[in-house]
Parts: sequence; structure tokens; C-alpha cells
Amino acid sequence: MTAAAMPATQYDVVTAVWGAEFIDLFLDLCIPNQLSPGNLPALPPGSRYRVLTPAADVPFLASHRGLDPVRRLLPVDIVDVDMTDADRATRPGERWNTHKRMIACHRKAAADAGVDGRALIFLAPDFILSEGTMAGLVRMHRAGARAVMTMNLRLSREAFLADPSRLNGKAALAPRELVAVAMRHLHPWTQSLMSDATRTSDNPTAVYWPVRSNGLLDGVLARSFYLHPMLVDPVVRNRLPGGPIDSHYVRDCCPDITDCRVVDDSDELIVFELSPAGRAIGRDISRDGVSPLRLAAAAAGCDRHHVSYWRHSIRLHAGELDERWAAAEAASLRFARRFVRLRPWGAVLVTVFETVKWLRRRHDGYETALRKAGRRYRHTVRRARAEAGSAARDMRKAIRPPVTTKQVARPVRLIWHRTAKAWTLGLKRVRRRTPMVGR
Repeated sequence: MTAAAMPATQYDVVTAVWGAEFIDLFLDLCIPNQLSPGNLPALPPGSRYRVLTPAADVPFLASHRGLDPVRRLLPVDIVDVDMTDADRATRPGERWNTHKRMIACHRKAAADAGVDGRALIFLAPDFILSEGTMAGLVRMHRAGARAVMTMNLRLSREAFLADPSRLNGKAALAPRELVAVAMRHLHPWTQSLMSDATRTSDNPTAVYWPVRSNGLLDGVLARSFYLHPMLVDPVVRNRLPGGPIDSHYVRDCCPDITDCRVVDDSDELIVFELSPAGRAIGRDISRDGVSPLRLAAAAAGCDRHHVSYWRHSIRLHAGELDERWAAAEAASLRFARRFVRLRPWGAVLVTVFETVKWLRRRHDGYETALRKAGRRYRHTVRRARAEAGSAARDMRKAIRPPVTTKQVARPVRLIWHRTAKAWTLGLKRVRRRTPMVGR
């Protein structure tokens, strides 16, 4: 075994964070959670805690008292990462490109760890760890794993933080306790990947089979292409992340699949990710359960490591494994066999779905253009009618005589009326004065 491939004995705990929203969550919730006895205190001497952030956030994090408990355990480095190239890829309406910034931070962390031959524990500023997570990672690493992959389900951040009993006053919950809490607060994206969902993602990368008791969710059995590399001890240390670390980084730095350990039972350790409930990931479509065709299309971009992850049925459970889990396992195997038959058609299906997406965009654009044209037509008609009415009024005013017939007739009628009345009164007087004949 070459020196570059020797297993590490020290660890860099790495978190990339920026922006007030994530920094506050990181300091107020994640740091106390990581300080539980089975997490940061379980790391061996010589390990260090590294926070990677843009220059604008370095002074605040370097002076914040929330990191003092970590400093009493491990050396804490606040690492300034140059985001110039990352922010060039910012899309309109965004302050920054989150993925590009994350990649820049992870590249810096991997390069620095390679100098001293350290292993990396990749955290995020919205991770919640079960008690004993880091101790479990160290144990698996010492048993020979060079990469430890975990299924980190997304939870609704708002619902989780609003739950007064989320951690029961503890820094970190035991795995089964944490799973029980998490099942009450699943993110809409997680729910869309359930095998019995009525609306599902148009670009799925995983399928979850729910296990329920009396209508309540006790856990899920999961199969996924993309798992989070919680721990990586690179065999090839000069290979840095060229994209997200759950993409091809593990394949490049740990080429032997047998070096990768998939945590397939939450009793060993479990991690959840807190995401805003309104965060949309992909596009929902109306369908009963995840489409095997779309899953095969998604698999077209996967490497051999990703495919090997799919073969694992991962159990996240709050209670004992019983016949319900056997039924979920049987259902997942039936789905997996169907997927295996479709997988060779993945590249063709990608073309089909991209064409359908293009046609849908064209159709939606056509309908939008028609609606806009209709609004413009109705506006034009209303404006033309208003202008025509105004022209008619102007014409009537132009040809109107200075004195109307009514204005001429009124004094004539008044004179006629007064003359007739005077004549009638005069006739009455004459009659009163003339004696009646034969009187």
C-alpha cells in the first residue's frame, strides 16, 4: 500500500456556510447538536473543525461565542474561500449560486486535507445528527471503509423547528427517537418520492416505501442512486470535487466500490437535512408513485458507484423490524427488478423526456402568447369603441344648432298659453254682464 493510500488517523470536520439564514441555524441548532457525547467529543486527538465561508462572513464567525464550546474540544479554523468564480455563475434573481459556492468550499477542504493525509467528515449547516453519528463514522472507518455513504432524508425546516418536543431537551437523540420525530415532518420533496404518492417528481433519484402503523408513519425503506458521503478518506488524494460531492467525487477518489460502506440501517447512525418547505426540487407531475421510466432516465447519468448504492435497501425505522418491513422489502425488490429491465433504455428515455419537456415548454409558451394576444385584442376593441363613442359625441356637438327647437318652442307655448287664458277670462266677464234673454 502506497503512502497516499494509507488510512488517515485524524479528521477534518467540514461545514460550508454563508448568509444569515444558514449561519443562524448552524450556530443555534447544529453546533449544540454536534457537541453531544457521541459526536465531536468522540473524534480522536489531532482532528480539527473547519468552517468554510466567503470573506464577508469570516469576522462574524471568527468572533462568535457559539463556537467556543467547539474550540474547547478541537482547533477551529474559519477558512476564507474565494467565491469569485463561483458567483460568476449566479442566475438572474439570485444573490449567489449555492451549488458553485458549495463546490468551491469542498474543493478547498479536500485540497487542505490532502496535504496532511486527513479524512474528511462532510457536514452541512442544516444537518441534524443522531447521538453517536461521528463515533459510528470513526468506527466504520477503522474497520476499513474509505467512504461512508448515508441516506439523509429532507425534513421541513419550519415544521421541525416549530415542534417543541423535537429534541426533548437533549443535544442529540438516539437514532430511533430521531427517526420517530423526523417521520412527522417530512419535506414535500421526500413525500413526492413515496411509492404511494399521488404527485411525484419528474426527475426522481430515489424511491421510498413507507411503513405505517394505524395510519402513522413508523419509517421508510429507501433505495437511492445519490447518497451523501458523510466520511471520505481518499485513496487518490489529488482528485478534488469537480461537482457536488454526491456526484462523481467518491468514484474518483475511492475507485474500489468495496471501499465504500453504505449505512443501510438507521440504528447504526442517521442524519436528516432541514430544508425550507417551499423549496422546490424538480417539477411535480400527477402520477401514482415514482415512474420506473423516469428513474431509468435519471440513472443514465449515474456511475458504477451510484448503481451500487441502489442495490442497498436502507431502513430508517423508529421501532423493531417486523413483517411490515418484509412486505416493504418485497415491494422494493419487485420495483427494482422492473427498473433493471428498463435501465438499458435510460439514454433513449432521457431524449424522450427532454423532447416532451421541450414540447411542453413550447405549448405553454404558445398558450401564454395566445392569452397575451387575447388581452391585447380585448384592450384594442375596448379602446376603439371608446374612441368611436368619443368621436360620435364630438360630431353631435359640432352639428348641434346654437338654439334648439325646445328652446324656441317654450316661449311660444308660454305666450299661447297666457293669451288663451286671458281670452277665456275676458269671455267669462262678457257673459256675466250680458242679461239672459227672456228674463
